[in-house]
Amino acid sequence: PALLEEKRILVNRSGLIEFIPPETGIDQVGGLPIMKSWLTERRKLFQMRDQIAADIVPKGVLVMGISGCGKSLVIKAIANCFELPLYRIDMVAIFSGRFGRPEQAFADACHMLEAMAPAVVWFDEIEAAISTQAKEGELGRIFGFFLTWMQEKTRGLFVGATANRIDLLPAEMIRKGRFDEVFFVDLPLDDERLEIFRVHLRRRGVDFSGFNLDPLKKFTKGWTGAEIEQCVVSALTTARLQDRDLTDEDLLNATASVVPLSKTMKEQVDKIRDWAFD
Repeated sequence: PALLEEKRILVNRSGLIEFIPPETGIDQVGGLPIMKSWLTERRKLFQMRDQIAADIVPKGVLVMGISGCGKSLVIKAIANCFELPLYRIDMVAIFSGRFGRPEQAFADACHMLEAMAPAVVWFDEIEAAISTQAKEGELGRIFGFFLTWMQEKTRGLFVGATANRIDLLPAEMIRKGRFDEVFFVDLPLDDERLEIFRVHLRRRGVDFSGFNLDPLKKFTKGWTGAEIEQCVVSALTTARLQDRDLTDEDLLNATASVVPLSKTMKEQVDKIRDWAFD
């Protein structure tokens, strides 16, 4: 703990890297069974990184998908699963110009992280920051450095990158060898939505053993995990204002006030899903 605290002070002082406390366990992620089992298997290999060949040590994952479906949550869970500190590179700060030329700031941040190994490194919404703020030529140079760094970086760093629009990323970035695996996080299925409801009720100390959650499947079709969380918060607020415990009826009533992203941004969500399906 003393060493981690020292590292936290050091990276937070840089302004480019943020230390994220590893509070999210893998049991707090609803659904995503394939990704969970993949991470659990790779944890053993990562912990043996000094005794095995470098090419089978896990390098990292790219998680793409619809906003609000748990991409960031998964990266936080990886750090907890691997029992490592989590550092987030602030891409917006890098392109802001406050820390000098973006290429240099990005390279400095990556080299600083190598000194912090072992750790999990989180590049959040990697395509958004780059595509909206990079000047002509900067994008190519930063991606060039990043691809080389991914190939050559120290064994003790596991990279978790998230992207909402993977189609904006260059093909060489998502080819096999850069990341161990690319995962698409889709809208949760019926049973996964109920699992997410249980996760959020459990986190808030609600005893739901007598609840009938099955009717929620029908009313939450096309919902993201973030919308389910807001539904639970809204139902809890109603119950607390009336000085009583939460009931399953409160949850059902709360579903009426949520308009899901898959309706309000239907074309955009469908486009991302169609692209991933192909």
